[in-house]
Amino acid sequence: MSETATKRRLVVGYIATDRGRDAIALAISIARSIDIELVVTIVRPESSTIMAGSAVPQDGAGIVAQQIDDWLDEAMSLIPDDVSAKGVIRIASNESKGLMEVAEAEEALGIVIGARAATLMRQLRIGTVASALLHSSTVPVVLAPPEKSDIGPISRVTALFGARPGASSLIGAAVQSASSLNVDLRLLSLIAGDGLVDDEVAEVAEFAEQYGGAVLAERASEMFEAGRATVKARAGADIEEAAEGIEWLPGELAFIGSSRLGHGGRVAIGARARRLLRVLPVPVVVVPRGAVSPVRPH
Repeated sequence: MSETATKRRLVVGYIATDRGRDAIALAISIARSIDIELVVTIVRPESSTIMAGSAVPQDGAGIVAQQIDDWLDEAMSLIPDDVSAKGVIRIASNESKGLMEVAEAEEALGIVIGARAATLMRQLRIGTVASALLHSSTVPVVLAPPEKSDIGPISRVTALFGARPGASSLIGAAVQSASSLNVDLRLLSLIAGDGLVDDEVAEVAEFAEQYGGAVLAERASEMFEAGRATVKARAGADIEEAAEGIEWLPGELAFIGSSRLGHGGRVAIGARARRLLRVLPVPVVVVPRGAVSPVRPH
């Protein structure tokens, strides 16, 4: 199989605002931690195209096309020489649809977008495009926090799960990512109450050790034995209170799972996940049920 066929790719949704630059900054940090190509994508609305044979002057269409070309040039100028990247302009009815189409065409492992700046003390606010992706994407969606996206090398992966272990896609993606990145893994239960009991901790650890077949299971077991993988619980009066007290390392990624309503391997973010997004100060990877990791091993 050729190098082109095996190249791992990550789609980066770009718009000419701080959100677009946040997405690129985070994607660069990820690309510098693993061997992956960035596909910087601008979606051009179908309404901005001029139909063939139309009597409408080309000036309007030309201005739109030139502006989008300029934005893509601006985006690509932000990519350093040590990061592999290409630019794509996709015509689609809306931005989320266009990004998903590019992700499918490129066989991308995930889509990176910038989250909106939050009000008051909140860290992330979900905009229209992010909301659409978080209800329909078949690949993980990576949310870049505003003004905090240049995080440097990835340092640790933390998967946040609920009181009932069983989020196989989430824990599996976290194991894959930590293994691929060669960083520590933290499996953290956030619940309202007293935390996980010993049997539940053991159940999660056993699943993580066995996930992904012999090779990855061996790697996970080694991580636990070396103290590089842990299962912990954090309790609070509610999910937000439990999450607010978490200590984060510079360069850390948080993984959260989809709602159980996420059928067909698609993301379907529920109320609990939305509450978490309001208080998490780090980049967040939302994992569809049955999805592969955005930073899986070769």
